[in-house]
Amino acid sequence: MNSILFNLSGKIDPLLVDVIRIIKREADGLGIPFFVVGATARDILLEYCHAIKPQRMTMDLDVGIEVAGWEEFNLLTGVLVSNAGFKATRDTQKFLAGNFEIDIVPFGPIEAEVGTINWPPDNEMVINVMGFQEAYETASLVRLSESPPLDVRVPTVPGMAVMKIISWRDKYPERSKDAEDLLFLMEHYAEAGNEDRLYGEDLAVMEAEDFDPVQAGIRLLGRDMAALASPKTIEEIRMILADETGARDRYRLVEQMMKGRSVLRGSFDELLEKVEKLKQGLNEQIPFTE
Repeated sequence: MNSILFNLSGKIDPLLVDVIRIIKREADGLGIPFFVVGATARDILLEYCHAIKPQRMTMDLDVGIEVAGWEEFNLLTGVLVSNAGFKATRDTQKFLAGNFEIDIVPFGPIEAEVGTINWPPDNEMVINVMGFQEAYETASLVRLSESPPLDVRVPTVPGMAVMKIISWRDKYPERSKDAEDLLFLMEHYAEAGNEDRLYGEDLAVMEAEDFDPVQAGIRLLGRDMAALASPKTIEEIRMILADETGARDRYRLVEQMMKGRSVLRGSFDELLEKVEKLKQGLNEQIPFTE
């Protein structure tokens, strides 16, 4: 990943750019790879790259750092406090910088087992970071500032969707915003740079969905999620979607997707159909034919 996908210089809040620049400076100095995740990544990629305005704004900044162990994690967070003026909080992974709350999530070799972080000292706090590695490895490079240059990795929409659905399931029912964000990514995937695909190489998907770009986009998103995720991650997502579709007493994912939405913007059955379409796309393991 050497080329810059988007140049957003001058478009992003300069205070946010300054905070990200500090994190990158300290992380680069220690040789620690990182990428921007969470709602900030969503805003960067969708609002500023594709002019798709999110349903809510954020003052939080989430970053993922690939580290070998807790020594590297503590080294980076320590210099952010001592050299950059970040303020530590009662939560080990959370810091304050001006008006921004920064959540620093480790992943990579530090994982006790693939996808799992056991937080010291007593390992009672367990964080599911399944999908982070794949999202990092397939991330896009975005330029946030031209002078001086500031280039950061941001997950693709499929990478974000993978992390969102796993985070939702892991922290249910506290993370209803993950369900809402997942729906937002699903409904806008076609217009997030995929129209040419749907009228070109993936025209068969568009035709099968009666040229409905939203439904076709959701199906394409499921296929793209499967293409970037590891077999273990794919299986986890399949299980989640299987539990949230078909004949069920409750549909927890759809229930939480409904939060904050008016009836006019989609009925329960319509949202369930969209989740089913995501599952269909994810399960398509062979070249599409119809």
